[in-house]
Amino acid sequence: MSTMEITELDKKFNIIDGETPINRHLSAHFKRSFAHYTVKDRLPVILTRIIDGLSREKEAIIAGYGEESTEDLKDVIGNISKLKYELQTDKKFKLLDGNDSDQEEWNSFLQSLPDTHNSYFSAVWLHAECYMYRRVRAIFEETATLRDFDYFRKQKKDAFMGSLEAFIRLTEKFNETREAKSRMELQGLFRQLVRLNLWGNRIDLSISGGKIVSQDDDPFAALVNLEGYILADDTNAMWECISMTDGNIIVDFVCDNAGYELFTDLCLGDFLISRNLAAKIRFHVKTIPWFVSDVTPEDFRWTLDALKLAVKATLRDLGSRLSNYMETGHFELIEDEHFWTSPYDYSQMESVKPSVYQSLQQAHLVIFKGDLNYRKLLGDIKWDTTETFENALRGFRPTNLCSLRTVKADLVVGLERGRAEGLTAKDPKWMETGDYGVIQFAPK
Repeated sequence: MSTMEITELDKKFNIIDGETPINRHLSAHFKRSFAHYTVKDRLPVILTRIIDGLSREKEAIIAGYGEESTEDLKDVIGNISKLKYELQTDKKFKLLDGNDSDQEEWNSFLQSLPDTHNSYFSAVWLHAECYMYRRVRAIFEETATLRDFDYFRKQKKDAFMGSLEAFIRLTEKFNETREAKSRMELQGLFRQLVRLNLWGNRIDLSISGGKIVSQDDDPFAALVNLEGYILADDTNAMWECISMTDGNIIVDFVCDNAGYELFTDLCLGDFLISRNLAAKIRFHVKTIPWFVSDVTPEDFRWTLDALKLAVKATLRDLGSRLSNYMETGHFELIEDEHFWTSPYDYSQMESVKPSVYQSLQQAHLVIFKGDLNYRKLLGDIKWDTTETFENALRGFRPTNLCSLRTVKADLVVGLERGRAEGLTAKDPKWMETGDYGVIQFAPK
């Protein structure tokens, strides 16, 4: 392995020229890790894009939030610039100001961090990245006029509009199969929808730095070519888990991205309700703007409204059906739980937030979506790739659970021996591209 150049920054921040060792937490401390690249390059770009967006939309923001927001905007831009400087110079984490209900919990966590792991390049990657997004939220929270402003909303809406053609193709194909009745037909459709849901996770604005990536391909046509990129496939176990019940069950989605991925979540939820495979679908979303494209309550409601107002009748019909599920209680939006934007991994859930753990226990199946949820399931630890998914959960088993995740960070488990080495030989960056995916299930 070639030696990377040791920079003054490396010396100053005590950066190690190497990859994250097996069984160690992911951290920007290791120069050859995706965590290091994220903290050094991606996160400053995201902060810059927020500043640029605020500057571009200044007049529209002032028009919507009043002249008093002029000074608030100026303060926000200045404070985000300061945050970017703190990040790039590896400053220690500061306690949060403001009065959000999760502030005390966050500050307690920050105070518990050892002095050697409480800055951007020294901390566990999960802690550093979550902290940055929470600090941005705190900056807006401290203003008089912009407390409720979603600084990622325009990007999310643009990504939604850029995916309309894929939405139409997906709903038209789905409608063709609505008459499927046999168990085998239903299982085949479930298999397709799970794959659509998996690959919907590829579009992630935090990975692209906020750059819009539209989904305009035929989603069903792409499935055949993508089959070889699924590295672990427990779809059959998911189907058995759901189909062997009387249908009077709750299925939870712990959501990830808005836009195309949320649309595929809703379609899978529609399938489970309309085929009497589940009685209720609960969607757990983020309480605040998070990791650029994550679903907030406002994103969820806006999506249903946008579908009802769509030009295409198939989308309007779907939007009306989904909204009806909300009214009848078949769908439920869980929108006020701050645990999902906390720095804790899921093995800590039962002790840190037992109410959330007990809520998940009510579900027959919990579907965790996307890369951040996967990192929290695995504790942001660099596991051996052949470790089992069940072992990597470290005791987190509130109920039957599964993860649908495209691989966008350098940790993954449940692979056959030699598979990771073979992929690395072809492409050393294969874990960062989102080209590969896993469908992994763990029984209660």
